[in-house]
Amino acid sequence: MNEMTVADLIRALERMNPEAKVRLATQPSHALEYTVGEVAEAEDGTCWIAEGEQRGYLSAEAQEALGWGRN
Repeated sequence: MNEMTVADLIRALERMNPEAKVRLATQPSHALEYTVGEVAEAEDGTCWIAEGEQRGYLSAEAQEALGWGRN
């Protein structure tokens, strides 16, 4: 699997509603939803996106959209 670049992320986000909320989905086997925290660039040029607050479990709709399936 190739790593996503900032350009890849921008292209993906440009196809979406600019007013939509942004969330992070983690742990496919125990899917959780987080808000997005800080965004920063490290000295090595890596872009870091931090998790914000946990919002609960990831919805079935979001799991399906991500191709995670329900366990």
